[in-house]
Amino acid sequence: MTAEGQNGDGSGNRSAERVLRILELVGASPSGATAAEIAAALGLNLSTTYRLLGTLARQDYIGRQAGDHRYILGRTVDTLGRALRYQLVATPAVRAVLRDVHAAAHAPAYLTVFRGDDIAVAHIEDSPGYPRIGQLHVGFAEASHATAFGKLMLAAKDDVGVARFLERHSPLALTSHSVTDATALREQLDEVRAQQLAVEVEEYMSQLACIAAPVKAKSGKVIGAVSVSVSAADFSHRAYDLERAVRRGAWQISSQIE
Repeated sequence: MTAEGQNGDGSGNRSAERVLRILELVGASPSGATAAEIAAALGLNLSTTYRLLGTLARQDYIGRQAGDHRYILGRTVDTLGRALRYQLVATPAVRAVLRDVHAAAHAPAYLTVFRGDDIAVAHIEDSPGYPRIGQLHVGFAEASHATAFGKLMLAAKDDVGVARFLERHSPLALTSHSVTDATALREQLDEVRAQQLAVEVEEYMSQLACIAAPVKAKSGKVIGAVSVSVSAADFSHRAYDLERAVRRGAWQISSQIE
């Protein structure tokens, strides 16, 4: 690296500052911004502006409106935004609780939160001895009708919210045990509300079971779920201990929420 690139006034720092200002400008406008508008706002020539825009576009930080010359924020920015929201939820104290759940249950532990109208995994605690379900990752927001944490959080929605969710996410049969009928699913959700606990056995994946308990705000509103997954055979022998672990973890996280 040159001396210029190392000091505070170097061209590398100037380029980084310009890139950040471009993102701010594009994000500040609901309809995005043209290259000419960006160049004028930052006092740059068009060739420099297009070079910087090209760098951002290659990494998907910005994109182009279809049939337009306006630049808008790209998927990478959305990914970073979701990561920030998850980090704000999965604080060190919350992660410590999930580690305790993982250790007590001898099973992978999951924290799930609402992401807009969707239900998404915000944090996972697992280990080589008790690994996560292969398909689940931070940001996973699918198959809520067939997972315990999904059912738990769907049950927190009112009838209108459930109907809207089912319209957007048509329940699909993932196994022969998956509940796809809307009436039957609503009956399940009524039971979840009554028990303040959700269980699914082989609905999401054959030979797998999951149990979830609600994380609540001080108002009593459900804002998330703590869950663990085990084999269906293991669940049949350890249901009580697993229920205890997720209820305790959910209560501990709820007590930390302002």
